Formats: sequence, C-alpha cells, structure tokens
Amino acid sequence: MNNSCRIAILILASLLTTLGHSQTVKQVLSFSDAFASGGGLATPAQGRDGRLYVTTNGQGSNQNPDGTVFRIDADGSSPTVLFSFSGTNGYQPRFGLTLGIDGDYYGTTLEGGVANSGVLFKVAPTGAYTSLYEFSGGADGFYPAGSPVQAPDGNWYGATILGTGSSGTVYKYVPSTGTFTTILSLSADGSQGSGIFAPIIQASDNSLYGIAVQGGANNCGTIFRLNTAGVLLHVYSFPCGAGGFSPAGALYQAADGSLYGTTQGGGNITRTGPCAKVGCGTVFKVSHGAVSILYRFAGEPYDGRVPVAGLVQGTDGNLYAGTESGGSYNFGTLYQISTSGQYKLLYSFVSSVGVGADSALMQHTNGKFYGITSALAPGAMYSLDMGLGPFIALVRYTGFVGRSVQILGQGLKGATAVTVNGVPATSFKIVSDFYMTAVIPAGATTGPVVVTTSTGTLTSNHNLRIVK
Repeated sequence: MNNSCRIAILILASLLTTLGHSQTVKQVLSFSDAFASGGGLATPAQGRDGRLYVTTNGQGSNQNPDGTVFRIDADGSSPTVLFSFSGTNGYQPRFGLTLGIDGDYYGTTLEGGVANSGVLFKVAPTGAYTSLYEFSGGADGFYPAGSPVQAPDGNWYGATILGTGSSGTVYKYVPSTGTFTTILSLSADGSQGSGIFAPIIQASDNSLYGIAVQGGANNCGTIFRLNTAGVLLHVYSFPCGAGGFSPAGALYQAADGSLYGTTQGGGNITRTGPCAKVGCGTVFKVSHGAVSILYRFAGEPYDGRVPVAGLVQGTDGNLYAGTESGGSYNFGTLYQISTSGQYKLLYSFVSSVGVGADSALMQHTNGKFYGITSALAPGAMYSLDMGLGPFIALVRYTGFVGRSVQILGQGLKGATAVTVNGVPATSFKIVSDFYMTAVIPAGATTGPVVVTTSTGTLTSNHNLRIVK
C-alpha cells in the first residue's frame, strides 16, 4: 500500500470517528389529532417512573380541541393521553408541567375556567385532575404564563401575562391550605415591564426572577427580581438594538451562578438580510447584576433566528436551546453555547422532523435532550443525543439536613450508597428503578449527590444546595 492510500484511509477513519460522535436528532412522536398539539411552548417533564409528561394545547384538533396531558416512554413508545381539557376546567395548557415533591404535576392553562382567564391545576400520574385556582381576570391577573415553580418553602410561584390595572402579576399558591395570593403587580404604565410570558424561576439567592417582553425604560422588555414576599428588588431594562429586545424563554441559572436567557430580537442590526432592521435575537448573561450579550444571531442560512426557547445546561457544562426559525431551511435550529459565549450550530430542522423549536429543552437522566416543535400543526416531540451518559436529577435542588431529597434516574434498584458532597447518607429508600429518596446527612454541605449502583456511580447534574 502506497503512502497516498494510507493517508486517504487515515483521513476517512478520522472522519468516520468524528461523525460517530456527532449529535443525533430524532423525531420521538408526531402528534396526532388525539394528542392535540398544533402550538405551545411545553417542555417535557421527567416523572418518577422515568417517562416524559407533556401538555399539548389543542389548537387544530377535532378530538381534543382544548388540549391534553399525556405521557410517553423516553424511547417514544406507549404514548397515552391522561387527561383531556374541556374548556370549563381549562383551555390551552401551552406551557408544560412541573413535577412537585408530592409526585403530582403542576401547570397552567392560558384560558378557560370561570372567567376564561386561565387555570392553575395539578394532575396525578394516574390522570386525576384538580383545578387549584381559576383566575378572575381582575387584580389576580389573567392568562397565566408558564408552569409554576416550587420553592424550598413548599409553595408554588408563577406569573400571569397581564392583569387588570397592571402589566402582569406574580402569584403564590400554598398547597397545604389552598391559599392563592397575588404578591406582585407590575406597574400599569409598563415602566417595570409589560407582558410576563415566561415562567418565574427561583435562583440560589432565594430571589424570584422573571422577564417581561415589553415595557421598561426603552419599551424593549425587562428582567425583574423580587423576594418571596413580593417586594420588587430590581428591574433591568433592555436597551434595544445591539443589546437585544423582547426577552423570550425563562431565565436559567447555570452551575457558575449566572443567569442566562435569550431575546427574540435585537443583536445584529443590518440594512438587508434576515436580520434587517430588527435583528435576529441574542443570548445574554446576567452576572452579579450586570447584563452582557454572549451571542448575536445572524439568521438563515448561517444560524438560527428568533430564539424563543430558553436555555438549559447539559451535563457537559454547555448550554442548549433551539430557535423558531433560521438554519439551512428556515425551519429552526438547535444550538450549543458555552457560558463564555462559544457558539455551535448543532442542527437545522427539516419538515419531516419538525418546524419551530419553541420549547426549552430538558435533559432526561438517560443523557438525551427532549423538546417540542410547534410552529406548524400538528407538532412533534424530538430528541437530541449528544452522546452524554446517564446521571441523576433531583426533583428539587435545595434541601435541609435531616430531610429527604428526591432522586430521579435509572438503574437505581441496585443502589448501595448515596453521598451528598462526599458525606454518606445513612438512610435511603429505593422506590423503583427510576426513583429513590435519601435523607440528607448531618455535616452535608452544598455539592453533588452521588448514587452508587451495581454498574457504577451516577452524579447529579446540579449541586444540591443545603438550606440552613
């Protein structure tokens, strides 16, 4: 064999190795009329049984016109409708579900209920449905945005897009008493922001953070911070132009403690091309209160455009998300970006897989990411495989010494030990192969949870924060 042949073989082998480790995008389920999609910003939620639980909003459906809650195995098998909405108990559950510490799933419908202003609800894994609160459309707000978040105090916090006499509200729901309270109403003049379309989050400083798509000093949207008592602590106004405008998906707190998010517009402001005059959107970072732009999108065919979906950090430390449009075919993209701003286009959607990656991704404990496309009916669920290995996730990433932490994963039946930042838990309970609990031991400090199984160790994707 001559040298040129050897070189050609080496180059081919290198190329095959590279391709073998590249990402894979696969359609998991194309929504039929029974699942009633056709839009929505729902992010799948992993359950105690390892399955994915999702809402579909019902638009374009004849069989379930008001939306559904359904579950599906991570491999795409056994899709099952658990509950179908009927308008009076809610309509358009567009924003997905949050798994609570009680094992039930909590969410909101955009409309429906007694005043057709939206409903806060919970659904058991069996499909049993409970309406927790029906918005009146008054001072309590209307059109709840996003699934609520459960704080260390056990209470649920969420937001409404607008309210009577306000530009949006933040609410608290106490499950132990069934008490609903509006804790913050954004000023009606829009100076604090207007239109809360994304879910509220709670950061490690115990503050609640939200975004408004409009309003603020420049009418280009805001980031606002408040405490759980409803006291507004800070408002940041987006500057428009290169600094971005109209923040989109929910903020996300990464392992470095900074918050990350996206704006639908702004960034590269050009006279011609896909980003002409308005820009194609940005990725931004909030660190110690300072906001900086990590990346400005250029649009098709170079990268994505209109990054509506929020970001999520993978177990490799990178952030992942999708865009509504842009890419090779203008059907949307998936991308990876480091916390320092190194961008990589991962995938341009084709119509056979889906159109419009509007929902935030979630990483299942099998290592794969899952999301929803929804720009065109009927919509689809897809997976993104980056070759990342299995891990464990915690239902809640805050805990108290002496209380249980809830652990999701796979292969847990063979668990022989649990540690919290290196301190062994003296008590743990294996409920199933996908779910277990462990009592946080005395002396434990903030750090990763590690479960030792018969095949190796599984580490939590985020640190457990010990609350004093």
